[in-house]
Amino acid sequence: MAVGSIVSLWLLFGVATGIALAVIVLVGVIFSRDLNRGITTSISETIFEGLGDSKEVFLSNFEAELKRRGLVPRVPLEKGVDLIYRDFFDEVRINVTQEGRNLRVGYRISATTGAIALGVVLLIPFVIGSIVLFGLAILRRSNTQRTIDQASISAAILTRTLPEL
Repeated sequence: MAVGSIVSLWLLFGVATGIALAVIVLVGVIFSRDLNRGITTSISETIFEGLGDSKEVFLSNFEAELKRRGLVPRVPLEKGVDLIYRDFFDEVRINVTQEGRNLRVGYRISATTGAIALGVVLLIPFVIGSIVLFGLAILRRSNTQRTIDQASISAAILTRTLPEL
């Protein structure tokens, strides 16, 4: 009987965790400032001293180095972004800004809406599966309890009515 309680609690924990994850993802998606671009997962900036006069050369070298490493960026159509790299999971917006004698290189990595949608779609079967498993465990537990109770009543009746040998 103790094992059934533990399994039921474990399944209840699974259902609660699944629902909590679904709610967190849903709230994150709904209230994201970058919803049209996905959810921002990382923002970073670095300042390179003494390269302020070499922005175009730096951008050219930076693009070549990214390509050499397998990330093929493209020049975006919108203003305010110097390079964009996009794959199924991420979109990276890279800005290079001249600040006096220095260059500030910043990038923002956002999860794409396709990846977020796939995550939510894959999360739904987990939540539904957890609820179904929890329901089956409760049904099985109550059936087992009923069977044990009925068997004990039958055994008691049989014990009282059997003639003693």
